[in-house]
Amino acid sequence: MKILVSERAKEQLIRLGLNGQNYLRVKVVSGGCAGNTYSATIEDAMDRSERLVYQDGPLRVIADQASLLHLDGLEIDYSDDLIQGGFRLTNPKAVKTCGCGVSFQL
Repeated sequence: MKILVSERAKEQLIRLGLNGQNYLRVKVVSGGCAGNTYSATIEDAMDRSERLVYQDGPLRVIADQASLLHLDGLEIDYSDDLIQGGFRLTNPKAVKTCGCGVSFQL
């Protein structure tokens, strides 16, 4: 499984509180006009059903079994654009995305 996290995203996640003692949980959930969207939260603990899918210094990313199939190739970036700034989770393996880029289909 390959996940890429840009330096800008790493810096911002550390600013938000990722410190090596907690995790960034990434899930694929149903939603959006293309069928799926990503959810990301900072969590203090990892569930037994989850797996560590990325680690670099204090940044640890976890995912549940159902989401693992959709995370290979995931790219996490951060943009400070005035319009639609924030974290961007994209997967180059997506065969379809919605017009606003929030949802996808694999």
